[in-house]
Amino acid sequence: MEHKTLDILELIKSHFEKFPDESFGQILFNMDISQFVNRESPEIDNFKVRDIYNDKDSDIIERIKNRNEQIEERMSGDKNVHDYHVG
Repeated sequence: MEHKTLDILELIKSHFEKFPDESFGQILFNMDISQFVNRESPEIDNFKVRDIYNDKDSDIIERIKNRNEQIEERMSGDKNVHDYHVG
């Protein structure tokens, strides 16, 4: 198994530098590292968090990159950067 833990940590650090007011837990969700079981309506499953134990580092990095693209798109068109959270 290929580990890319340091790459993931660098991406987290970069996000924190852009959004220093976010807590660590918020960062994990906002970067799409942690996810709810029911992403469309998390309240239905009492906000149960999906177990990401078997997710490959490369899959997590891909999710982070996709989320970063979404964030950049929203930031370029909207001055309220804290409105970028996507399901």
